[in-house]
Amino acid sequence: MNLLYASKSFVPEYPLKEADICFLGIPFDSTASAVGNQRFGPVLVREALKNIVTYLPEKKKNPFRDKKICDLGDLDVVLGDYEETASRIKDTIKSVKKVNKKVFPVFIGGEHLATLPVVETLKPKTIVQLDAHMDLVKSSGYAHNTWAFSAAKKGFKIVQLGTRSWDEDEEKTCREFKIKKEMKGMEGPVYLTVDMDVFDPAYAPDTGYREPKGLSPEQVFKIIDQVFGKKVVGMDITEISSREINNPTATLAARTILRALSNL
Repeated sequence: MNLLYASKSFVPEYPLKEADICFLGIPFDSTASAVGNQRFGPVLVREALKNIVTYLPEKKKNPFRDKKICDLGDLDVVLGDYEETASRIKDTIKSVKKVNKKVFPVFIGGEHLATLPVVETLKPKTIVQLDAHMDLVKSSGYAHNTWAFSAAKKGFKIVQLGTRSWDEDEEKTCREFKIKKEMKGMEGPVYLTVDMDVFDPAYAPDTGYREPKGLSPEQVFKIIDQVFGKKVVGMDITEISSREINNPTATLAARTILRALSNL
């Protein structure tokens, strides 16, 4: 079989043991009952990364040339079964860290619930959540809008930026767990999670739950640069809801990843 003309997302690509950065897709979207298609996020973001210029003139950096990249592919999720999927996420991260404890992991969702088992495994001190929603709905179960509640209960400090839609109970929970709305005094190490609905729908129209009056790319990129003033142990991009290749939301997600990686 002649692979001379085979095309991969990341060229060149390095073995995990040598990599500075690794990508893992988590195509899980089983709890967002009103919408769907988040499972296609990993393939859409990879395709976008192949089709955009990865040099950032404003930073004078090209993360895909400056760093060694490894793409681990997509996790074999079990749609409809969060517990089994979470177990697989945790086992995979532990296996990755055994091979290369210094590698910086980038997770591509999928729905936002995937963040919970990631932080449970990486154990950051603080989670910086860029999101239109608080995701603090109290529940004994697990869903895309409960993951932050579960994380807060487990003792993670959370900084929420860009939130603009929540209910009364979530507001009470926010006060109960002393969730911050600014990064001042933030403790590291930090994990960064970006729900694409943090952006205004004018920039990111293909998300699960669009909310008006969102942030601009310039505002989000500035926040990301500030987050990396602390030690960051990993990041994710979630909640792209589309089946369309090169849709604007996936393209913006790719640029958001590049901006973050330019800080490493």
